[in-house]
Amino acid sequence: MFKNQYFKLFILSVLAGMMAACSSAPSASPSSSAANVPQDKSVTLLFNVQSPSVDPHTDVNYTAVRAGVSETLVKVSKDLKLEAWLAEKWDSKDGQHWTFNIRSGVIFHSGKAVDAAAVKDSLERAQKLNPSVKNALHIRDIQADGQILIITTDKPFPEFVSELVHPNTAVIDTIFTGDLPSGTGPFKAASFRAGSELNLDRNEQYWNGEVKLKHAKFMFNEDANARQLAFQAKDVDIV
Repeated sequence: MFKNQYFKLFILSVLAGMMAACSSAPSASPSSSAANVPQDKSVTLLFNVQSPSVDPHTDVNYTAVRAGVSETLVKVSKDLKLEAWLAEKWDSKDGQHWTFNIRSGVIFHSGKAVDAAAVKDSLERAQKLNPSVKNALHIRDIQADGQILIITTDKPFPEFVSELVHPNTAVIDTIFTGDLPSGTGPFKAASFRAGSELNLDRNEQYWNGEVKLKHAKFMFNEDANARQLAFQAKDVDIV
């Protein structure tokens, strides 16, 4: 299994939730109240660990997932159980042959629709670039047909789905050739300076509801005193 266990992934999900909570699920009522209308608000977060990259497949700080740029097929819920996310459901009768239903209606920041083929390409990229992903997933073969993804592991592996909560397996558009990753999350990466800051814009087409914040900024500083001073000076909102 990946070095990070469920508890650490839960802590990560809390951090990611700070960004995902900035979106609200669509109202059941056809009329939305003013409180549910996205506002032109922003938030600045200051973290102690500097991030040299926002590539979710290689970044050991998982910045893209924490910032709500990219998302995984499965995530850990508040009660530490597996929860369907970009994959609506999955099934395996023998723990080796797996079928995943990829959620319909999800769009990458690039504008491309998310289908099983896109997920296949993303997982193959993650395995190619990150040996830890390859060693953890034990994938022998991946096939895609519409929204159906079929994965065969190299041995019976009942824990396979739990490995897909890891941020390094996050789904991105591998065809997109921009400098920043094209994910599916509530925020698009607008600009990034390694070890300094990541600027985010609201994803107007987010599949899981309206995003309440228009902008967000992730800043990085390893100096605890500097972080405290920045907070006291109200240069940042969350440290």
